[in-house]
Amino acid sequence: MAAGTDRLNSFQRFRRRARRLIGGLALSLAACTAASTWSNAHATTDFAADAHRQLIAPLVQGDEPIVVSEHTVQTVDGPLTYEAQIGRLAIRRGDNGEVHGYIFFVAYRVRPKSGVPRPITFAWNGGPGVPSSIVHLGGIGPRMMVGGRLKDSPETLLRTTDLVFMDAMETGFSRPARERYAPEFFTLRGDVAATAEFIRAFRTRLRATDQPVFIAGESYGVFRAAALSDFMVDRGDRLDGTILISGDFPNVPQPIAFYDAMHIPARTATAFYYKRLPPDLMRNRAATMKAVVNWAINVYQPALEHLETLSDAQKNQIIAQLARYTGMKPEDFSRKTLVMHANKFLTNFMGSDGDNPLSEEDTRELQAKENLKGSPQALDRYLRDELGYDTDLSYSWIEDGYRPEPGPKLRTAGGQFDYDLPIPSDDWAATVKAGEVTWIARDNPPWMPNALRRDKKLRVFVATGRFDPLNMCEGDVRVTAQLPPDERARVENHCYESGHVIYLDPAARHQILGDLSRFISKTLAAGKATAKP
Repeated sequence: MAAGTDRLNSFQRFRRRARRLIGGLALSLAACTAASTWSNAHATTDFAADAHRQLIAPLVQGDEPIVVSEHTVQTVDGPLTYEAQIGRLAIRRGDNGEVHGYIFFVAYRVRPKSGVPRPITFAWNGGPGVPSSIVHLGGIGPRMMVGGRLKDSPETLLRTTDLVFMDAMETGFSRPARERYAPEFFTLRGDVAATAEFIRAFRTRLRATDQPVFIAGESYGVFRAAALSDFMVDRGDRLDGTILISGDFPNVPQPIAFYDAMHIPARTATAFYYKRLPPDLMRNRAATMKAVVNWAINVYQPALEHLETLSDAQKNQIIAQLARYTGMKPEDFSRKTLVMHANKFLTNFMGSDGDNPLSEEDTRELQAKENLKGSPQALDRYLRDELGYDTDLSYSWIEDGYRPEPGPKLRTAGGQFDYDLPIPSDDWAATVKAGEVTWIARDNPPWMPNALRRDKKLRVFVATGRFDPLNMCEGDVRVTAQLPPDERARVENHCYESGHVIYLDPAARHQILGDLSRFISKTLAAGKATAKP
């Protein structure tokens, strides 16, 4: 796709998601040769100073050992003992076995008590070009970063499912084996193929082939997860459930007017939060949200779809209602389009001078006051000291590492990425101008509908933040309602009182972890019921 990298750079300017919980690292890889397998738990200790640190030796010369250590987390259900596995898996060509890259991961696994295999969930963040540290240490893992320190996460999803956090190529410690192999990982289709191979290699190498499989992506990671669902189901890989966090439901295409209308409720919630609505709308938020959703569906969207037929008086009425429901001034809206896109709303909500723009992560925060979570030192100590992974690689995305001076600018995974789908150039231009992914999202293939149609057991969990300015709580419900009844029944929609990174809000984190645990348990129960003769 021509100019794909430039377009993704523009794409990332307004989809900068997840600059959280990560700091610079300088870690180095242990060269060890002890032999063991996780399933038998008889790994040979190779660290005299730590009897609990063990190794799974490489199967092939040139591969790397996997470091295994045992830990206990204090959960709401009591103490939970688990194994942490950390390392890199080789990504090999299927025909000749040549290694094209190494993908870094941190896995947490609990030995099942009943003999019934536990589910296993593979999780990642987005970007593209962002490592999984955010969802790992801020979201669902057994440890969480709070105030620059790591502590136990009592509600961790590890209570319900084993967890594997994967860093996409050239994020974290993941690297191509040769520079010439890098381009094959930096397209959407190449990204999906590499992720599928990582999951296959992990399940084979670490003996997880009998475990039910879930995948979870956040932000751009939702596109990866949706496309991967289609890919895995199509080739017959096991996939029990897909978790889509802050990326809507890819994809049941809608008219552009649909997206413009369904972005209004989040702006109403924002205006209510800042007490910018008229007095009658400030009395009861639930009633106000019900009213704006009804207006957006039954008045605003039809008006946008028949814009050319509206009289000046009708346009004035629409603009007056837009101002009423969003806390903006009537003159802020274009009389030509009757639409205000995300860039302008975020920039001008606090004043037309744009000096105090709202955060694109969470409209309850100002962009200038965004709090970058996490501590580089805490993450360094966790990966190197607590989990025992040693490498002198730089942690890509947040640490530059070495480059010749003078020399070219250091490349990044996001900067190299080519969104290699047939997106019309006009839609790319509209996306960049408006600061919304509406046009790209609408042009995506029907990944999730395809997967749901092919696999009658697959279930889907969709999570959206109420104060996420680029996603749509009510829109997701309306989109999935258009699926055939059998597919619609296997999709859950959830809206949380949060921004884009849902689990950074403590109350929302408590809620989503509970919902995810129930979703996984229900999915497994439904699968057992379906399997009965």
